[in-house]
Amino acid sequence: MTIQIYKIDGTAKELYPLIGPLVMNPAVLKYNNRYPFKTTKNFEWYVAVDEENGEAVGFIPLEHKNSETLINNYYAQAEGHDEILGWLLDAVKQDMTDEMPPLTALAQIQHAALFKEQGFTTTKEWKLYLKMQKTK
Repeated sequence: MTIQIYKIDGTAKELYPLIGPLVMNPAVLKYNNRYPFKTTKNFEWYVAVDEENGEAVGFIPLEHKNSETLINNYYAQAEGHDEILGWLLDAVKQDMTDEMPPLTALAQIQHAALFKEQGFTTTKEWKLYLKMQKTK
């Protein structure tokens, strides 16, 4: 599988055909604890696309807020899951600048080790999620 990561504005027309089959899939919604995905002009989406078939296999929406840059409600398919999420996180981190607000992630508990490997530390814990901050 050859993966390409695309960075797409939150309301760009090309975003919807790529992520629509995933964000409307009941199994993907279950993965996201049944929380719906959302986007606005304040979002940038990092989308992992399988170049062989042109289908999205994962994504991280990045929301730009005044006080933080937030990762929330991400997804990666089961096959190559950690690798795909790792590539997506690498792409997000590469685009971060010192002028941007801190990078925060609301990570699912089962992904704590992966986010930690990527340089995040836990700042708050809930039953299903961790609030994690990227250390510089």
